[in-house]
Amino acid sequence: MTKQAPEDFTGAKLLEAHLLNEAIIDAIDRQLNGKINNLSKKYNWRDKFSFIKTIDYPLLSYQKMIKKIEDEIFIPFENEEKQDILARAYKIFLAKAGKVDNKNIILTPDHIKSLMVQLARLSVDDVVCDTCMGTGGFLMEAMEEMIKMTNDPTKITNIKEKQLIGFEIDSVLFALACSNMFLHGDGNTNLIYRSSLLGDSHENIVNSSDRELSDAMQNYKITKIIINPPYENNKPINFVIQALEYLQKDGRLIIIMPTPTLTRNQGEYDHKTGELITEGLTEKVLGQAKLDFVIKCPEKLFTEQNRNVNTSIFGFTKTPHKHDDMVLFYDLSDDGFISIQHKGRVDKNGKWKERQDEIYQIINNSKEVKGISEKLKIYDDKGILNCYGFKDKKVNHLPLVRIGDLFKYEKGTLASDDANEDGDVDFITASAEWKKHTSYTHDCEAIIFAVSAAGSLGRTHYVNGKFIASNLCLILSSKNNPDYPVDLQFYNYYFESIREKLRNDLADGTSKLTIRPNDLMNYYIEYVPYEKQIKYRDTCIQQYVSLKKQLIQAEKELKKKILSLSE
Repeated sequence: MTKQAPEDFTGAKLLEAHLLNEAIIDAIDRQLNGKINNLSKKYNWRDKFSFIKTIDYPLLSYQKMIKKIEDEIFIPFENEEKQDILARAYKIFLAKAGKVDNKNIILTPDHIKSLMVQLARLSVDDVVCDTCMGTGGFLMEAMEEMIKMTNDPTKITNIKEKQLIGFEIDSVLFALACSNMFLHGDGNTNLIYRSSLLGDSHENIVNSSDRELSDAMQNYKITKIIINPPYENNKPINFVIQALEYLQKDGRLIIIMPTPTLTRNQGEYDHKTGELITEGLTEKVLGQAKLDFVIKCPEKLFTEQNRNVNTSIFGFTKTPHKHDDMVLFYDLSDDGFISIQHKGRVDKNGKWKERQDEIYQIINNSKEVKGISEKLKIYDDKGILNCYGFKDKKVNHLPLVRIGDLFKYEKGTLASDDANEDGDVDFITASAEWKKHTSYTHDCEAIIFAVSAAGSLGRTHYVNGKFIASNLCLILSSKNNPDYPVDLQFYNYYFESIREKLRNDLADGTSKLTIRPNDLMNYYIEYVPYEKQIKYRDTCIQQYVSLKKQLIQAEKELKKKILSLSE
């Protein structure tokens, strides 16, 4: 008698799992075939969902995975919990296939997505565009909000078919966006498989000319654009410029991007006369659009996606920015979300909805709230641009100058782990404690500024004598500017006092945060009159240094006494 194979025989169950893969792909092809904008390249749905074939788990494991997707994604979706469902499902598939890092899917967190859509102030007649839609989260949110505004079936159909436009260059993300929109009740008629950037040298899938696309965008009469663009290679500023070209007059652009983006792309000015010597991309943007607000986002916003990015939400209206226009700056560096193991960042206390409504009211009414929001001009009296804003002279009488007007810089040279404790030369790194080395590169007075150590970013040290500095730091020395003499010991403590704001404004990167030297040199700080610097140094700083030495000595004595108890 032939022995029957056990019911969970792995080979048979794997075969059944592969048949299930094929069935899923067949269903996708049937539902989505032919649903693609004619501005896109011909599209093969079966090919773009071929990643499903990589799932080679036994049937029982596969069933559990599908059950998890149903319980955690589709059921909440049916219960009207707004979610970018396909992106979440796709991540589960890739995780199970062991290829989770193969795709750079950076989802905008749901609460930020909802806030950005609300800040766009949608109406039922708006035409909404996302020029780098990823999996289509912003468009789905916008569609649902606009549909809530009407009970007219004809208007709802028009919203789905004519008032939502999206671009995506990644073939798999494009497939997910189309699928997402289909599952949300169609709405994918105007999703376009190509780059939204006209003249993009990396664009290799264009099925239409740039002119044809540009004309089509104008015919759509886009009134609102909401985007989270790629952050690398200075791409955000290019997406801003292109979005403004697509946008109708007085339309609104809401974009989340690295905080230093506008500052990094400013032109060059004569700081004595205010003359613009070289126009930058930021000046080009402000020539077309008014910067309404900037919302500083939490640094940990994308940490559950293994990203550490310093971002802000920028709001523009397509009308030229005037020099006396005010910009509202809002501090959302703490959004009330906390990180919980295996759950990511969550609104543990359930206060985000209340906070979101508060943010909207403050932004919508351009309201100043102490410690939270303030209105600043970004042009000074001479016409010089500073995208972090100039304080009103009635409030702050101290002049603002660039750090580069006060200091020159060199880069440190030694790796932090190259310390040699047998030496007697101070080796200054980004950490709080100094190390030793056998040789020195400088014998002078300087401020050591940490620019490449994420945990110590913005930390400074004052040194006067022989030293060598870490390659994670800049060495700042006086520029000997006769208009702005500086006391380095005073400004060392000044930098420490503004460290958090400076970090919030300048930190950049998509994994490890750094401060670029040029960004630092172009950053505006207060210039304190030299005599006040000296007075503060000789009183407050010297007193602090003396007390600090006493504290260190007291700690040493305390440790000695504790150790003596065992004698």
